[in-house]
Amino acid sequence: MLKFIGNLFKSSADESSGTGETPATGTSGEKLRDAVSYFESGCAYLRKGEYDLAIADFGQALALDPNDAGAYYFRGNVYLDNEKYDLAIADFSQALALNPGYTPAYRDRGNAYHDKGEYDPAIADLSQTIAVDPADADAYYIRGNAYSGKGEPDLAIADFSQAIALDPGVAGAYICRGNIYLNNEEYDLAIADFDQAISLNPGDTRAYIGLGNAYLGNEEHDLAIAYYSVVTALNPGGVTAYHNRGNAYLNKGEYDLAIADYSQALALNPGFTLAYCNRGNAYSAKEEYDLAVADLSQYIALNPGDAGGYFGRGNTYFDKAEYDLAIADYRQAIALNPGDARAYNGRGNAYFLKGEYDPAIADYSQVIALNPGYADAYDNRGNAYFNNGEHDLAIDDYSWAIDLDPGYALAYYFRGNAYFDKGEHILAIADYRQAIALDPGFAPAYNDRGNAYLNKVDYDLAIADFSQAIALNPDDATAYHNRGCAYYDKRDYDLAIADFSRVIVLNPGDAGGYFGRGNAYVDKAEYDLAVADYSQAIALNPDDVGAYNNRGSTYFHKGEYDLSIADHSQSIVLNSDDANAYYNRGSAYLHKGEHILAIADYSQAIVLNPGDAGGYFGRGIGHMSKMEYGLAIADFSQVIDLNPIHADAYYCRGLARLELGNEALAAADLRRAAELDPELGNPQ
Repeated sequence: MLKFIGNLFKSSADESSGTGETPATGTSGEKLRDAVSYFESGCAYLRKGEYDLAIADFGQALALDPNDAGAYYFRGNVYLDNEKYDLAIADFSQALALNPGYTPAYRDRGNAYHDKGEYDPAIADLSQTIAVDPADADAYYIRGNAYSGKGEPDLAIADFSQAIALDPGVAGAYICRGNIYLNNEEYDLAIADFDQAISLNPGDTRAYIGLGNAYLGNEEHDLAIAYYSVVTALNPGGVTAYHNRGNAYLNKGEYDLAIADYSQALALNPGFTLAYCNRGNAYSAKEEYDLAVADLSQYIALNPGDAGGYFGRGNTYFDKAEYDLAIADYRQAIALNPGDARAYNGRGNAYFLKGEYDPAIADYSQVIALNPGYADAYDNRGNAYFNNGEHDLAIDDYSWAIDLDPGYALAYYFRGNAYFDKGEHILAIADYRQAIALDPGFAPAYNDRGNAYLNKVDYDLAIADFSQAIALNPDDATAYHNRGCAYYDKRDYDLAIADFSRVIVLNPGDAGGYFGRGNAYVDKAEYDLAVADYSQAIALNPDDVGAYNNRGSTYFHKGEYDLSIADHSQSIVLNSDDANAYYNRGSAYLHKGEHILAIADYSQAIVLNPGDAGGYFGRGIGHMSKMEYGLAIADFSQVIDLNPIHADAYYCRGLARLELGNEALAAADLRRAAELDPELGNPQ
């Protein structure tokens, strides 16, 4: 900022010589002439950039003439250029004490206060300068920087604009105003200012950096890279350009180039610690997690008070599925910056994937408190409520997310899942439909809408949706499985078998494919194939109760009662509350003639499911076989109470009554049986 502006200060020597008399040697006049000589020598050294000699001569001038305001002013500028701000301020203040009307001293003292970061006194001095000289472009420029430092961007822009109006050639004002526009995310205005700065000074790397930053903020990454590359060509030792170009490559997904630039920045300046942080993020994006952790840990070691390092390392641990370590880092990030919603969200996600839904909900709630307009936080909390079985709260959160972002396909999808689990299939279908409208390529929405149609017994609509899910993702074993179930329920067994076979090809370790195909083979009476599939399902999942039960039933159909009993017994071991397993084993015992064991199993089936007529009917047959007709009649009567159109129950009760000689009641039962099923005629 130092400018030479002539004899703005009169020395004492000038004033004394104004009398026209020459002072005698050795008098005060001689001292003043020596002071002027030192002053002029100091100015000469200052022009040559020999600052120490300049300071020495200005000091000598002041020793000879303590009232020389000019010497204080110029020495103050030397101190200012050498960043000795307190000394500069002291000299400018002394100059103003000697000459209160000299406005450049206010301006330059304001400059020194600015560079010290003392913005209020800087603004006061610069405002004094402007009040006296409204055309001082430098004063507006420096005051603009002070306002910017105070965080008053609008006042800063006004001052930079005034500086430009007074002196359109001040490139620095365009750069500073451009940086404020950049911080305000007004990228087009920033770009215009940086372009103008370059036109005034094509070699000013600050303007190219600014352009790169503006284009980076505008997500025009190729242009950002181009301008950062200009800087690296103009100044190969400039760290910022390499670092910021790395950011552009990182945002483009060109991770190796990003890592190369961050590494170059660190090679040029190992103390530029932000490059460790961002190189770590690039390694993390490449899934080179150990290298990422190493870089982020180095950044944390150098900057233990910066929450960003912990947040980035937490994200890396999260991606490594090391959720406890991630939670610890997010916790530290929150401790350092309690207002960082991202850290709460990340920790909530880690708790969620650990299955710890209550702390996840607490964290997502904190995100919402900090940022009530963040739709993802409502969606995430909705997922936690859903997994916690709190479907109504989940639906409320998904609805909030949709209100905040009506185009949020995932929120409609998840809300559809909540309605589905509540059995509200029509509402579920409506939400899946909206998710599909917003994202026609969203295969899971077709799959789950298909499940809703399947539950509504709309098999054709279900099959159409499953088919669309398969078209979008031909390797989706789940969609094939679900379509196989729909074909099975439609009794299109060959198509069901084809789909379950495709499931097995896509996922040979999925027991469900074998189980479903086994069911279809049973209904086609291809029992050996069914047994083979159930056996494979059991091999893949030895705790699959359904596979043991169904294989046992298939053995029953084949007349292999001992094998049937063994499978149902294993089913009972795995789930002793399964009424069907007791019923089926009772049927196998009955066919083997082991009536006591059969009656015991039917009785247990009745205890577990007293509303199932089958258990009473089977036990009744067992009692009939043991000629316990009274007990048999009681069981058949219970069947009829539960199912008044059960023809076989009437028929068997009629036979039991015949055995007891109750011919009238027997005849009534047999007649009713024949009415319900004409194939059941009166016995001869």
